[in-house]
Amino acid sequence: MDKQLLVPVYLNQRLVFDLLAMLQGGLSTVTAVSQTNSKSHDVKRELGVSFALSEALASLLKVDLSGKRSSSGSRAMAEEISEERVHTPASLLYQLRNSLNERGAISSLDDGSEPKAGEFIEFEASLLKNPVLEAIDGMSRIMDIAVLFDDSPKQSAKGKGASSLNENKRIKDQIDGFSESLKSGNTIDLITSKSSAGVTAVVTLEKASLNDPMMSDLVDGRFKVLGKVIRSVSDSNDSISLIRNNVLSNLPRHLLESLSDMFRGLGSEHGFSMPEVRWQIEGPAIQVLPIAIYA
Repeated sequence: MDKQLLVPVYLNQRLVFDLLAMLQGGLSTVTAVSQTNSKSHDVKRELGVSFALSEALASLLKVDLSGKRSSSGSRAMAEEISEERVHTPASLLYQLRNSLNERGAISSLDDGSEPKAGEFIEFEASLLKNPVLEAIDGMSRIMDIAVLFDDSPKQSAKGKGASSLNENKRIKDQIDGFSESLKSGNTIDLITSKSSAGVTAVVTLEKASLNDPMMSDLVDGRFKVLGKVIRSVSDSNDSISLIRNNVLSNLPRHLLESLSDMFRGLGSEHGFSMPEVRWQIEGPAIQVLPIAIYA
C-alpha cells in the first residue's frame, strides 16, 4: 500500500464514489470500530497454621512448626469502546488510488509505453491554461488599457478621436465574445508541459469540481494527475482540438489563422508581447478526464 498522503486541489467526487463502489461491491462511508481493553488485578492469598508447643520444647528445638500456604489468582475486567469513523472524499480517493495500484491498473507517461484510451494514468506535470483562452483574455486586458489610455484628441461624436475610441471598444467586445464562447459549457481544458517521453496532455476539467473557478490554485503549479485516458494521439499529423466544444470549432482553418494574425497585429500595434495562439495540440498527445489533481 502506498502511504503517500494526498492533498487534492481538484477532486471529481462523483468519479471517486462510482469507481470505489465498483471495486468494493458498494460503498460504506461510515466504519464502526470496536475496541476491547482487558485489565487484570492479581490477588494473593496466604493461609497459615501453627502448632502449639510447650515453651520448654520450643526453646530447645528452635523449630518453627507453623505451616504456610499461598495461592494467587487474577480477576479480569473488560472495557469496550465503540466509535464510528467517517470517510471524507479525500480519504476515499486515497483508498481508490491504493486499490488501483494494487491491481496494477495505473500506467505512467514515463514508463515508455504508449497510453491508450480507456487506461487509468498517473503523471506529474506543470499545468497551464488553455493557450487559446490565455491569448484571448490577454488581448482583452490589452484592449482595456487601450480604451482607458486612448490618447487621441477628444472631438465630436463624428470626430477621429471618438471614432478611434469606438473602434477599440468594438474590438474589445468581439474579443470578450470569443472568450465567453470558449468558457461556455460544463468543462474547461488545461494543458501540461511535455513529459520526458515528449507527450503533452490535455486535461479536461469539470467546472463543478473546481475549488476555485479562476483556477488560481491549479495553473502554473506542478501537480500529480490521476485520471482516465479518453483519447490518445501518437501521430504528429493528428491533433486534439482546444476549441472542439464551442462555436469556433466550426470556423475553417484559414479564418482561425486570420484570427491569430489579428491578435498578433493588435499586440504589436499597442506595443504588447502576445502569447502564441494554439488552436490544437499536435501528437504525441493524450486527452485525460481527471479523477483528481493533487500535491
